[in-house]
Amino acid sequence: MTPWNISGTGCGTPVCRISSKRFEVRGIHDRVGSEQQDMTLDSVSAAQRMTSRDLPDGLGPAVDDWAADLDRTTRSGKGMRSALFDAVYTHAGGRDEAVRAAACQALELLHEAFLVHDDVADGDDHRRGRPNLQGRTTTRGAEQGLSRETAAHVGMVGGLLGGDLLLVAAMGEFARLPVPAPVLHRAMAEVEGAVVASIAGEYADVHGAAHGEPTTQEHALAIGAAKTAAYSVTLPMVLGVVLAGGPEEMIPPLRETGRHLGTAYQVVDDVLGVFGDPAVTGKSNEGDLMRRAPTVLLAFASTTDLWPRVDAALGGTDAGRPGPDPAAARALLAECGARDHALGIAEDLVTAARAALDSPAVPHELRSALDPHLATALERTR
Repeated sequence: MTPWNISGTGCGTPVCRISSKRFEVRGIHDRVGSEQQDMTLDSVSAAQRMTSRDLPDGLGPAVDDWAADLDRTTRSGKGMRSALFDAVYTHAGGRDEAVRAAACQALELLHEAFLVHDDVADGDDHRRGRPNLQGRTTTRGAEQGLSRETAAHVGMVGGLLGGDLLLVAAMGEFARLPVPAPVLHRAMAEVEGAVVASIAGEYADVHGAAHGEPTTQEHALAIGAAKTAAYSVTLPMVLGVVLAGGPEEMIPPLRETGRHLGTAYQVVDDVLGVFGDPAVTGKSNEGDLMRRAPTVLLAFASTTDLWPRVDAALGGTDAGRPGPDPAAARALLAECGARDHALGIAEDLVTAARAALDSPAVPHELRSALDPHLATALERTR
């Protein structure tokens, strides 16, 4: 995979190069009305998830409660992965409803697994506007008389193991796809590659935040491409071709499109993680700031004259500094142009995705079907 070469204020080959023009700030956190419609094709129902009925008997009510909490925290989402898969699978010639439904279910389960693990890694206790598995398990432990530290530990382990259960369930669904063995082997290789990339990207994110030093823009974009784009956008589209038995020449442009588009989604997600309205996003807009997440926002801010003030508002990296002030850091990131810059990066990534998709190997009808996903990437409010 060719690395990004950062040049000036933008991202370089092969993704994009930022020009000197000024980008309009779209106010993505203010425009609730511009929210994309949920594109769920096959919601993964509670009966299909890893619930208490799938677990051994006799483990006690605590396990039953934990499994019920897992079910409650994994019931809603945009269904973007299944929608991407369905569009490509259909236009690549796929007609088997059993394959389509099973692949959509596996992709959504994989997404849920990574969301649960991501919340554990980031120390978040809310997702989609309500307590997540870690939050529910922690609260339950506290209500049962556990100390704050012990309840937090049980909650963290509950989240970690819940994510493991969902990951096992997802891999089981992929392994049971009703396709010929050679096709299944190819599909599993794609799944394995995406899972490995996402796990490695998540670790890079946590490691970068823990050390507290600002990252480079190149590194921030590489993290987004690995932890988000690989499984969330590229995998569904490539699997659509593989499972449909579509033309091999469709895969390279779709893989490139997925990398650009998925990275754009992550950049916008990082902007929402700081400037978004928690009532709309369903999660805190302070967490990424408090943990100094290695994002394009901080990478850009560290190159400006306002960085010492941003660094101080984030709590600094030296002992004895005052605690973080997320509101002040947010205001300074806007003032130094980090927010505008990040949105410009996302816009150019979407432009690069369109260019990759505009390939003779990609049918016009498929380009039209995928266009809404590109159009809404910059208009998300959650």
